[in-house]
Amino acid sequence: MSSLSSLRNIGESLNPVFIKEMRQYFQNRRMLVFMGVLLIAQFICALFFSSAMKFDASDDSGVGFFLLIIFAGAILSILICAIGAEQRFAEERSDKELNYAMLTTLNPASIIWGKLAGAMVMILCIFSMLLPFLTAAYFMRGISAASLLLTLYIFPVLVLNTLAGIFAGAFGQKWITILYFIGIINFGLGITPVAFSIAEDLMESNATDPEFWIALLIEYKVAFLIGVLFFLLALAVVSPPKSNRFFATKIYLFALPFLTLILIAPYYIIFAGPSYPPEMFYVVEFLACAFSIVVLAVLALFETPTNSIRVYMKCPRGFIGRRLHFLFSSGFSGSVGLIFPILTIPAALAPLAELSVKETEVACGFLCILMSFLGYVILSLILSWRTRLSAPAWLWTIILVVTGNILPWIPVAVNEGELDSEPLRVACMLLSQTYSLMEIFDAPGKNLCITALIISSAITVGLFLLLLPAINKAFRQHRYPEITAKPPTKEMLGK
Repeated sequence: MSSLSSLRNIGESLNPVFIKEMRQYFQNRRMLVFMGVLLIAQFICALFFSSAMKFDASDDSGVGFFLLIIFAGAILSILICAIGAEQRFAEERSDKELNYAMLTTLNPASIIWGKLAGAMVMILCIFSMLLPFLTAAYFMRGISAASLLLTLYIFPVLVLNTLAGIFAGAFGQKWITILYFIGIINFGLGITPVAFSIAEDLMESNATDPEFWIALLIEYKVAFLIGVLFFLLALAVVSPPKSNRFFATKIYLFALPFLTLILIAPYYIIFAGPSYPPEMFYVVEFLACAFSIVVLAVLALFETPTNSIRVYMKCPRGFIGRRLHFLFSSGFSGSVGLIFPILTIPAALAPLAELSVKETEVACGFLCILMSFLGYVILSLILSWRTRLSAPAWLWTIILVVTGNILPWIPVAVNEGELDSEPLRVACMLLSQTYSLMEIFDAPGKNLCITALIISSAITVGLFLLLLPAINKAFRQHRYPEITAKPPTKEMLGK
């Protein structure tokens, strides 16, 4: 009785969403049918491969069978854990009678974590059922014992797909579900050939090889950084609209370039040399900064200039605390303000990377692409919030980006693919990110990228100055929220 009571106490202490997810997984007929069909198919394949074996040392029939099992398990995990979690969560969010955020006292983090934990347990369950077949593939020869560790490379990809599904399902919108399905299909079709090639290379590696574990560690670090972002975005979607729901996401995006720098610094110190040039680490840091800037800019398109009065009333009263709270809590005003400090990181690290002239041109070209996109975002915010045009900022961004990327190709087509005028080429780089990519790879070393970067930076700063009155108004409301709070009416005081 004591053991039963202890198990009951453990069950009551677990996340209720996790318990509900596990029950739904094992009570779902489709999931049980999928798993049964998979096991039967794997058994038939095992019989086929074992009967076709020649049982000599040079035989490698186990390789094909092993890869077949791995990818079958990955596909089944995506179907059950990623797509299944997305469908259930989307149905729950679209139905008010099933929406956890409105029916329980659990915080949004507990809801998201419960769903993720249930999916992770199911992934482990699926690969546990495949373990006998993986062992049989090893005895078919052609693979090493280290090949069994290939599952460690697949696990982060499956978790990321599950987090993406939970994030898509958090919206509770059918069109987002359709976009998620399209993305999963395209991801699967695009990654499968590359994954097969990488898997074959990994199977030839040795578990005692340090590069095997270094590559695995890098994958887990990248997956962790991306997974935390998906978790925080899902958390923001589930949180109440009037809450400070993007607070944690903005803090993380601002810290992401610094976290990436801390994670890649040991590799630079240990493996710096001809095979690990400094510019490689600069590229990684540049990508982290660009990723943070783009996500912050996209978040700004879906925010209002200021947050709710309730959020501002809870902010710190100190001089530094209130200003930091403004950057991370004040709608798109804080998001745009966070972008410019991040932009200084690639510029500060450029001297340490020892970039050549050609590499500097390429870096300036990509910075120009980033600045032109940021200019489009700020211009969209101005049109949406500083004029009487009622279209949302995200719609203005789509219109401006699509139009800007189409216009430069008209003179390119007229001149049969070549533009002799340097000012016209610079203007095309300012308008079109796709044309900028063509110039980066086709015509480096002509100072076009540097010129375009200087002009695009000047234009973006000018647009930011035009947006500054809205940001200043938001800052005043943040400092003195009581001046915008409506006084209570007589009816409210009577109640």
